[in-house]
Amino acid sequence: MTPNASVSKPTLTNLVAGMAIRNAIRPFLRSTSLRFVLVILLPEMRDLHLYESVAWQMVEGADPYDDFGHKTVFVDQAVNDKKTDWPSTLRYINKAVLFATSEADIAPELRLAVDHIATLKPPAAVHFLAAARQLGFSMSEREAEKLASRSLEELRLAVRPGRPIARILRQLPDLEGNAPETPQATPKPDERRLEDLVGYGEAKLWGLRLAKELSAWKRSELGWEDMDRGVLLNGPPGSGKTTFVSALAASCGVPLITGSAAQWQAAGHLGDMLKAMRKTFAEASAERPCILFWDEIDSVGDRGVGKHHEYYDYKRQVVNGALECIDPAGGREGIIVIGATNDAAAIDPALLRPGRLERTIDIPLPDSEGRRAILRYYLPGAQLGDLGDFARISDGWSGADIEKVARDARRFARDDGRQQVTAQDLSLALPPQQLFTDEQLLRLAVHEAGHAIAGYVLRPDNLVRVSIAKGKGATSRWTTIGTTEFRYQITPMATAEQYEDLILIYLAGVAAETLILGGHSSGAGGDERADLALATDFATMMERGFGFGEGWTTDLGSGPRPLEYLRLMDTSLQTAVKARLNAAYEKVNEILAKRLTALRRLADLLVERFDVEADEVRKICLEEEAHS
Repeated sequence: MTPNASVSKPTLTNLVAGMAIRNAIRPFLRSTSLRFVLVILLPEMRDLHLYESVAWQMVEGADPYDDFGHKTVFVDQAVNDKKTDWPSTLRYINKAVLFATSEADIAPELRLAVDHIATLKPPAAVHFLAAARQLGFSMSEREAEKLASRSLEELRLAVRPGRPIARILRQLPDLEGNAPETPQATPKPDERRLEDLVGYGEAKLWGLRLAKELSAWKRSELGWEDMDRGVLLNGPPGSGKTTFVSALAASCGVPLITGSAAQWQAAGHLGDMLKAMRKTFAEASAERPCILFWDEIDSVGDRGVGKHHEYYDYKRQVVNGALECIDPAGGREGIIVIGATNDAAAIDPALLRPGRLERTIDIPLPDSEGRRAILRYYLPGAQLGDLGDFARISDGWSGADIEKVARDARRFARDDGRQQVTAQDLSLALPPQQLFTDEQLLRLAVHEAGHAIAGYVLRPDNLVRVSIAKGKGATSRWTTIGTTEFRYQITPMATAEQYEDLILIYLAGVAAETLILGGHSSGAGGDERADLALATDFATMMERGFGFGEGWTTDLGSGPRPLEYLRLMDTSLQTAVKARLNAAYEKVNEILAKRLTALRRLADLLVERFDVEADEVRKICLEEEAHS
């Protein structure tokens, strides 16, 4: 093909065609010194002429000839007609862009020279809107959508200088109703967008920003180098990582490609696994822009661990293969890689470097407010009250657990012939509870009141609320039957005094029970998340982890309970921890002994209402101070 004469002023169709080609081969256009042979697969050939013309303008440059007068750029069809001498044709070519409708059209001898095969996606409405902005005229989204439904060759003839968009639309036949429009697919009920999700915190903020930036990249308004290329989602099972990625892809308007080590390993031995891994990334390359979701990425392993293990070489080659896929020599522009794991520490650090999975975002199980919000999302319009019982019973639940409860509540409403879910339906859907006796409720209320009063005295601005449960659910832990909630526990670069205050608050429950009831119950211990265990661990960290003890020696311990291991192995540490805990108990006992009236009033209020906000705790304490 002979290159077209350069166009003095770009046209709407030229700009749109250029965006489509640039999205397909953008990595190869970054440098004028790159040499390449590319094949672009078109949906059909009717716009070939326009795409060829635009491709010439992209690769021709200021001087398309070498010092000997040989043409160095080439644009044409990759036709398998057995007539073209491809070795001779490409002999002096530095940049070649060839078009075809399928890989079967590519001649076998040409295929050997091809560096990359890209699939061109037809221009979308956003491309027409961006082109209109560049040309300085207005265009509505509806008009852009109509233009995007036509072939570029058809538009090239209809779009004339100075012709309004409305006239162009009228000029095109069968656009205004003579031919029926393609019906839009009805979204599935479970096709949620990121905007609809609740309880994801930092991950949601990042995802919404990515959707905005990816949209700007599609319109060629933002460079790929200015975007996040990958992220690692770290969270416990059931925290909603897969749901998040699916909703993110919907918000970004891009395909979602998924893969996992287990899926790739199922293909066979090492070579088959690596081949399956590369195939997934090749699928993503063909679909870009897209999101590639890499589930359970920690299964790949860490090359720094187990070097003497008999299977170490297998793991090393898998990690190396993963690095080649996630950071190929030609880049992976248009592919956002999102990894998911329950254990970020088990991932090879090389996978987490900039340009790869360069950011780690924690997705914890939802907190009390998050669980309430998730339930309201699944039961919109339902009159459910303050959901205090639900928040207590559901401690430690995932979004999937809450969704199941909402589904069961809707079923109870349907069985009763109602559309609207009530608080009674929700109560029936929750796991059965063993209700506490009056004596147990009082002890629980006194215990939590101790935490709240001590917390208010030591951290008056941090207390949020204090609550107790009416009973214990079959699936809930004993450590969740009462909660004293603070905005945060430890600030960055905390001092010894701040850690001491935290230990005092943990011990305030048993101190309150002893002052009011004559002794404490077993509920404060017996679990690694119970008050006494946490107070002991923080005291251990102060002595051995943070240098707040008598010496500067720092030990981190080992095993699943490293701090317990340190105490078992060091009798002097045991003595120091006991002394620190005894001193903390004496201090918090003194704090509460001066506020016995407030302690009793708050406990009585908890027995009555089960949930008390920080303002009421503050009011009770201030009233006692005023009378003392």
